[in-house]
Amino acid sequence: MEETQGHTKQALISVCLPVSQPALIGYRGFLLTCRFAIPSYFTLCKGRTLYSVVRDAKVVLDVNKTRQIAQEMVKGMGYLHAKGILHKDMKSKNVFYDNGKVVITDFGLFTISGVLQAGSRREDKLRIPNGWLCHLAPEIMQQLSPDTEEDKLPFSKQSDVFAFGTIWYELHAREWPYKSQPAEVIVWQIGSGMKPNLAQTGMGKEISDILLLCWAFKQDERPSFSKLVDLLEKLPKRNRRLSHPGHFWKSAEYVK
Repeated sequence: MEETQGHTKQALISVCLPVSQPALIGYRGFLLTCRFAIPSYFTLCKGRTLYSVVRDAKVVLDVNKTRQIAQEMVKGMGYLHAKGILHKDMKSKNVFYDNGKVVITDFGLFTISGVLQAGSRREDKLRIPNGWLCHLAPEIMQQLSPDTEEDKLPFSKQSDVFAFGTIWYELHAREWPYKSQPAEVIVWQIGSGMKPNLAQTGMGKEISDILLLCWAFKQDERPSFSKLVDLLEKLPKRNRRLSHPGHFWKSAEYVK
């Protein structure tokens, strides 16, 4: 049980997600007191994280399977957004995959302190875990600084879509984008709207088109999750095995 900071009064947040939405973990409620955060009910996640699955060379990920995984994710996220809930920390480590079933976890629980638990925050430096930055939308990246509080970061439905785009990339490249790039470089590239050269990943045009929509620099140009359901459904069915991660970054080749 972890002690929380910054809560001055008791609050009760009821999410009440139905069992009929299998892509979401089934919280019945979440009780916050001035000292502790206690889940009143939760469903135990089965299977492996999607992060682990995509990095397993023994797992075959063809286009049909990656689409099925993505479809379950976008339907689950569409349900959350319809209920006015933002995820704020959408990443493959918060998605579980077991026997073709996808479960999204940890929605709405983002805190800066949670992200920084593997590092530390000082007056002039912000230490962060590997892979976190590539999920942040440009508008969030532009506001990120060592003294930033989470309630000041402009999370939105569109920033959740941007983060999904990174998972979509990960499903096909089987690695995070901006691999091995220093944090300062990633912040500058995403914050200024620069994108990786997708040609080196071997993605087909239909796949990269969806990715670029999710990664659009302007928020209002990113599709909603309900729109993504339609876009994924229109992808042609193919029987093609996607290769295990390679080293795609020969130089700083980026497109805007």
